[in-house]
Amino acid sequence: MNDRHPWRLLVLAACALLLAGCRQAPALSGGMFSAGGKYFAYVYVVRWIHSYQRTGGRTVSTGTFRPYLQVIDTDSGRKLLERPLQPDCSYPRIGDVNESHVLVTCMAAGRDTRDRPAPFVFDLATGKVRVDSGTVAERNPGGLLGGADSTFRDPAAPEALIVEGKDGRNYRLDPGSGVATVTSGELVRLQSGISGFHQACHLPAGLHESGGTRRHIERDKALRSQDDFLDPRFLCVDSGQRDSLAVATDIDGGLLVLSRTSTQDAQDKLLTLLDRTTLKTRWSTPLPQPRGDWAGRFDSEKFARRGRRVLVANASRLLDIDLASGRILRDTALVD
Repeated sequence: MNDRHPWRLLVLAACALLLAGCRQAPALSGGMFSAGGKYFAYVYVVRWIHSYQRTGGRTVSTGTFRPYLQVIDTDSGRKLLERPLQPDCSYPRIGDVNESHVLVTCMAAGRDTRDRPAPFVFDLATGKVRVDSGTVAERNPGGLLGGADSTFRDPAAPEALIVEGKDGRNYRLDPGSGVATVTSGELVRLQSGISGFHQACHLPAGLHESGGTRRHIERDKALRSQDDFLDPRFLCVDSGQRDSLAVATDIDGGLLVLSRTSTQDAQDKLLTLLDRTTLKTRWSTPLPQPRGDWAGRFDSEKFARRGRRVLVANASRLLDIDLASGRILRDTALVD
């Protein structure tokens, strides 16, 4: 275009930006590994800021956001959905993941629980919703599963999709029909949100912590760990190890320790495999985690063991780590 008034082009461009909004960097809102670590399903959010307003001493922004569902095959590092699914609800959350399906729970905007939608089931084989929220609500009258956000896993039947109904009972949701039936057993409550760390467990019998800000691991005060750790957490990485009395997973006679590298924030973490007998460090690996617009929300790592690998998902990356050496075999960005 040969325009004698280039300022017109600037005005048109500015108007286009105002109409479209300012797109923020995508941010993870939650995710979960399947019981065997084969899949990692997660939800991320893209925000568009349309305006800023100065109110007193703070700036308030207004805009819109869109959540998206994506699933990664951890064996290949491949994202299964070429076009991530945009769930038909405002606040989707990963309820559970198994080898065939993803259970997604939904929360409606506002506090009116009567308008909260039922969960839906996504099929990994077809890459499509198998049974939608409306069908689940229709097959389970009385709003039984409306707004259901407490989900559970049965270690004896990890393929079961289990949610808590509004009557306080646990229900197994059939992924084909959407019909829920009462279930029971030794169930493990699941957590998928980005806020809070949920895989810290107890030290094995005979081991305890000692020291001040930096902590050593000791055995009966006769043997002390080779290294000390800042805010150490001892990890449960196998499905079903989530109760309050669980002991850190035995990794070939070792245990995984997650620790900070700074007292100032939790961005930089260190993963260590400590020998349970000698208390010597087998390996230590820094976990990359770039700073994003979710800055400060770093205590969100999720772990799973798959064969001779440990999988780590944090607020930005999916890391595939060799258990023998601690080497990072693959580093996959969760959001682009």
